[in-house]
Amino acid sequence: MTGTPTDARPGVPEPLEDEASYGTRVEEAFIEERGTPFFLLPKDWQLIQDWREGGVPADTVIRAVRGAFEKRRARGDVSKISSLSYCANAVEVLWEMERRGLVGAHGARPAPESVPFDGTQRLRSLAAALDEAASASPAGADASAAAEAIRSAREAVEALDPASGLEALEEALAKTEKTLVKKLEKALGDVERESLDRAVEEEAGDVSTLTKETQRRIHAAIRRRAVRRAFGLTPLTLLGE
Repeated sequence: MTGTPTDARPGVPEPLEDEASYGTRVEEAFIEERGTPFFLLPKDWQLIQDWREGGVPADTVIRAVRGAFEKRRARGDVSKISSLSYCANAVEVLWEMERRGLVGAHGARPAPESVPFDGTQRLRSLAAALDEAASASPAGADASAAAEAIRSAREAVEALDPASGLEALEEALAKTEKTLVKKLEKALGDVERESLDRAVEEEAGDVSTLTKETQRRIHAAIRRRAVRRAFGLTPLTLLGE
């Protein structure tokens, strides 16, 4: 998910990575280490923005995030981390060490043993959850359109190859959910859509200090979750509890 780190000369700044790519890579690394579905908070996106603008390479952030989680696992701590800020000190320390040449700036993480991934059971659970949700819609929604959208998503999930690998499946599920959420939002009545807009704005809070891209990502994540809740849908991901 994170790509292959590139070599860098100590003291030579790297070109600023595209904001969307930088944010996505850090977000995916955090979710991967956390092991369960999660969307970053506004303060987390502000942290990512500060790291990027401060010149901290995404690879450094990712290594620090992984290192922080590995230390927790070594201590036997299995509690869930609710914010990327948990890794902030680890990022600061690693970046300072790398800049001073005290650690390798691009040390590769040892690859885990290759174990074939089989998502059969989880995909079946997701399809069953969609099938159950197809029979219920919130008040004011176009029940027929909503049911058709959910059935279409269920068919897309059932058509996935469970042996195609975690990354490929997660990407396909994310696309399916994005399409489903758009259709379901259209199925909402005018009053419900206005209520949804207000709820998203309230939950996001003041994000005016963040970049437009970061604001968009925050609002999109909150909106997806709000629509899923309205229709009683589970997130389409294999990274379930």
